[in-house]
Amino acid sequence: MRSGEIQFEFVITDPVSNPKPGKSQQIRSRCMHGKNKREGSRRSKQEKKRKAKEKSTTAESRSISVHPIIPTPMPLINDFVPIRFTGRGIDPGAKALLFEAYIHNFLDSNVTPLERCVNLDCLESSSYSWLFTDTAYLHSVLSASYAARDFGSPQWNGKPSRKTVFHLQEAISLLRIKMQSEDVYQDETVLRVVINLTLLAAVYGDWVAAAAHFEGLHKIVHLRGDMTFLKKRPTLHFKLDRIDLAWSLSSGRKPHFTQPVKSWDYTRPVPKLPLPYNLYRPAPYWDYRVVNVFNKFQDLSLMVNRNKLRFVVHDPSIFQDDLTSLQSRLVALADIVTRPIEQLVRLVMLATMTTLFTIPGRRIPYDWIVEQLRKTFIKASDEIMWDKSLLLWVLIMSSFSVANPQHSWIRDAWATVGAGLEWVDVKAHLSRVIWFEIVHDGPGEMAYQQLRLSQSLSQDI
Repeated sequence: MRSGEIQFEFVITDPVSNPKPGKSQQIRSRCMHGKNKREGSRRSKQEKKRKAKEKSTTAESRSISVHPIIPTPMPLINDFVPIRFTGRGIDPGAKALLFEAYIHNFLDSNVTPLERCVNLDCLESSSYSWLFTDTAYLHSVLSASYAARDFGSPQWNGKPSRKTVFHLQEAISLLRIKMQSEDVYQDETVLRVVINLTLLAAVYGDWVAAAAHFEGLHKIVHLRGDMTFLKKRPTLHFKLDRIDLAWSLSSGRKPHFTQPVKSWDYTRPVPKLPLPYNLYRPAPYWDYRVVNVFNKFQDLSLMVNRNKLRFVVHDPSIFQDDLTSLQSRLVALADIVTRPIEQLVRLVMLATMTTLFTIPGRRIPYDWIVEQLRKTFIKASDEIMWDKSLLLWVLIMSSFSVANPQHSWIRDAWATVGAGLEWVDVKAHLSRVIWFEIVHDGPGEMAYQQLRLSQSLSQDI
């Protein structure tokens, strides 16, 4: 021990070293009364100064009126910033950003609102420890965190900031080193780094990079057992499927993680509660495969809505199996159905699936499916205009999932069907079709307000 350092005694609790009966009480008594200290030490001098200052303050308070001062609580971030991370460029600002990102996401569950009724730990709290043990993972999280901060900045120019690029380059460089190992596919952190890089490419609309990352993800999952591996990891499967679908609907290419459709049959289970009396029923001329997929999706939304009301948490593996089945069938239907209204319903159901997983701070550009929706809606317009509930569902769901209320085909159709309707009326129609209340109520009402405002402004011109 260096000179000048203060040596402290610690009471060890193993059976051999425990103090004799009464000894620990004596130690505590001396410490609490300030007897176990050395005169002339730095702490003793500081205590004398503090007492002198208190006496002075007390004397002054007798002659002047003193208002009570409420101490400002120390921000929680101060407890986090001193932690040391591995890797270059991890300054206090980066540490604070990591803290805010993790706390915000864990508390708000803004990755998927479904976490409140389905046990999906999308951020998987075990990943927190990798921030201290895996530098590639740390940089990938920081790159994504800085990107999210960029998106929320009024000064953002559409390009990644210097720090976003720095941490991205660090993550990629370290990932390349990891990839030289023969058993790299077994490294859990590699899988997470590639997922983070894929998300980052997706939010910037760099689908060339996203496709390259997806090929890597597909190979890793294949080497680890394909669907057998994913079935054991419903949370990971949920995230991969949602990212895969986002890539597919943005690029127009088929998803990587799909299952072959073994059967198109679906029989509605006997419900524990009666079905809503006004539940939307597909037209009898729809293809039975579209009808069965629609009914399955509708039942899933009813189950989630009821779970929310009863505070029931759904089994994630069962829920993910349902989503995988739905997604695979909806993709396969592209080569089967030809009627415009059935294709339109298929596209909107795919758009609905994108709302079950979001990327904080940024909306993925879904250029391909938005154009497909526009073209298909025009073809199906004569038929769907007679079906008010389905039409409102198509317009509202499209508005906040993949498109926006400013698209002309949405505004024009809304002027015909939505004029004079209050939100409570619109919500009643939407709830008849496919509507996850815990996910869709907020953005759905916002889309309604924007459409209503747009209509009002156009009438004033």
